[in-house]
Amino acid sequence: MAGKKDIKIDADRTREQLEQDLRDLSDTVEKFLKSSAEDTSEHMTQLRAEAGSTLEEIKQRLASYGEDFKHRLQAGGDELRERSRDAIDCADNYVHENPWRGIGIAAAAGVFVGLLLGRR
Repeated sequence: MAGKKDIKIDADRTREQLEQDLRDLSDTVEKFLKSSAEDTSEHMTQLRAEAGSTLEEIKQRLASYGEDFKHRLQAGGDELRERSRDAIDCADNYVHENPWRGIGIAAAAGVFVGLLLGRR
């Protein structure tokens, strides 16, 4: 079973590979556009213009996707922090209002974890 750390590492590798592939593609298209600049036929001029504008559109779109992803990730992290604080506050209030129940729940959880670990 893959852990969260393994999944994050795989996602980082995938993202890095995708970024590298796109850089390579971009470099290749730019080299093609530069090398084909000597051919002045009307058809090649039109194709170069289309390829150049498409390349720029893709670069801009990818940059905006990256920014959008970063903002969504940050918003998700903020929401997670807020929910975690709420859950911790709720548990803290419960334990302060019902200390013996809190001790009983903690003891039961400890026994349960001990039984699970004892089976290994």
